[in-house]
Amino acid sequence: MKRNLLVVGSGLLAALALAGCQPKPDEAAAGEESVEIGPKYTAKNGLFVPSDTRLSLGMKIVEVTEQKVPATLDLQLRVYQAGRESTFASASVTPEEAKALKRGLAVRARSNAANLAGRVTRVNDELLKATGMAEVLVEFNNTSGVPTVAAFLSASVALDSDATVVTIPRAALLECSDGHSVYTVSGEHLVRARVKVGAISSDLVEVKDGLYAGDQVVLQPVMSLWMTELAAVKGGQACCVMPAKGR
Repeated sequence: MKRNLLVVGSGLLAALALAGCQPKPDEAAAGEESVEIGPKYTAKNGLFVPSDTRLSLGMKIVEVTEQKVPATLDLQLRVYQAGRESTFASASVTPEEAKALKRGLAVRARSNAANLAGRVTRVNDELLKATGMAEVLVEFNNTSGVPTVAAFLSASVALDSDATVVTIPRAALLECSDGHSVYTVSGEHLVRARVKVGAISSDLVEVKDGLYAGDQVVLQPVMSLWMTELAAVKGGQACCVMPAKGR
């Protein structure tokens, strides 16, 4: 949670540099001393971010590639039964994640500074219709550092992945309540596009739909662009005032 707050905080600072506000009448009179430049948003074309603003933000653009994803799935497990020989835990996963999971896949976790090795015992989709989420059950063989009931474990599952797939860096993925999206390059504009994701590793994301190899996407600052788009849609045209050249 602390890391998320830091990311959002840095996004807010960068967004302030992007968003700004419309110049006041007094400021307009000082047109010879300042030049109004900055992002402009339209529903048709997306975001236009001038080159000077891109440079100040440290914007990076990367190309969508095809490669094998060293697929792992991160899980937040909760222990529901702990014994001398085995510990059992469960986690909620999305339907897409549930499809990538199967019985027998290796699971790694840490508890009390000790490493735990386990396996997936079941993927339960009975609650999908009611909650939109599936449940994965995991069993750990106890060797040391046995967790207690109700303890949370940060775990990862090694997924089977031999196919070459369309991928983007994980940092380029925008995860919102309404789904996943990326900012694609369309001429001089940046357009937020919905994507359907598959396997996700610590560095890469499999894109099942929405992008093709060779497309270009923004690597950073994705959160700032999103906040700028929101400001433009809900608060008017985003802009920022920059000093005139030579000052």
